[in-house]
Amino acid sequence: MKKEKSNNCEIKLERSDKAVTCYFTGDFIFSNSKFINSYNLKKELKGAKSLSIDFTNLLKYDSFLVSWLNVVNSYCKNKNIEFKILNISDEANQFYDFLNFQNIKEPKLKEKKSLSVAFFESFGDLIKRLISDGINFLNFLGDNLKSFSKVFWSPGSIRWEDFPNQFILIGINAVPISVLILFLIGLITGYQGALLLKDFGADIYIADAVGVSLTRELSPLMVAIIVAGRSGSAFTAEIGSMKVSEEIDALKTMGFNIQDFLVMPRMISMIISLPIIVMLANIVGILGGLVASIGTLDITMTGYFNRMQVALDFNDILSGLIKAVIFGFVIALIGCFRGMQVSGGAESVGKYTTSSVVTSIFHIILIDAVFTILFPILGI
Repeated sequence: MKKEKSNNCEIKLERSDKAVTCYFTGDFIFSNSKFINSYNLKKELKGAKSLSIDFTNLLKYDSFLVSWLNVVNSYCKNKNIEFKILNISDEANQFYDFLNFQNIKEPKLKEKKSLSVAFFESFGDLIKRLISDGINFLNFLGDNLKSFSKVFWSPGSIRWEDFPNQFILIGINAVPISVLILFLIGLITGYQGALLLKDFGADIYIADAVGVSLTRELSPLMVAIIVAGRSGSAFTAEIGSMKVSEEIDALKTMGFNIQDFLVMPRMISMIISLPIIVMLANIVGILGGLVASIGTLDITMTGYFNRMQVALDFNDILSGLIKAVIFGFVIALIGCFRGMQVSGGAESVGKYTTSSVVTSIFHIILIDAVFTILFPILGI
């Protein structure tokens, strides 16, 4: 038997074959840590198969007891030595269990999945999100069609006070950038067309190329993309911020119809302002084509506009305006829908604002492709 003693604690060690028993008497507290740690237990455990700590005569203890036992237990596990705690009081045992973190299981690392499994899981999640989004969008569309019908039979239910402000933001403020871009597009179209037509001696037909392409396709398409980027995203950000700050919930609690109060002023402003911007863009784009034509071809302004009158008819302009109305409805609908989907914090606002722009542009191009096929069938 080996015995070590301090003022208020004592350690005795017994070894029988390959079993070691450590008897502790007195106070197992931090103030005695220097004495306890000075006892070279590792040396005594060489060749041992088991270690037992006997606390029959334990008087006082603190958290140092738990730390020391965990260190010893860890060492025994590494050396394949069986570790036991003997004759510890119920109170000390409960204290040890409470502070002992060794038994907490570490979370298992996720198994690495193969690329094929990860691909199909991601694809499945995407399909689930698309189906869920589609169902929610159809519900939102139905609510807004119902609210839109109130323009004719119950106009007083819509918040018209917000209409002038939205019309300025969507329409008037979007005019400069829209007409500038369409002027450049008309200039580019005229210049590229002039290079081709000049080789065939068909200079005058530049008016046909510029006028028809702008009024039927380029003006409504480009204006819709510009407005989706600046106004559709603004709808999502505004409504999303209101959703995050719980203003939407407050309005619902007070009995307001969200579609009538928030969505309809924006949607009506968009439907009215977009055709007006498209008309201005048509005029400026045709002027851009004129500048390019006069600079590169042997035609006059009078000849350009005379040919434009022959080339353009009412159906060309009407088709562009019909597209503008539909595009305005879709941009406002998607912008507000994405805003209603926001949840959480600012990160969600940014996520759905980006999604609003991407989704709007995709649907604008898709609808434009459908109309391009449909209008000749309808004779427009």
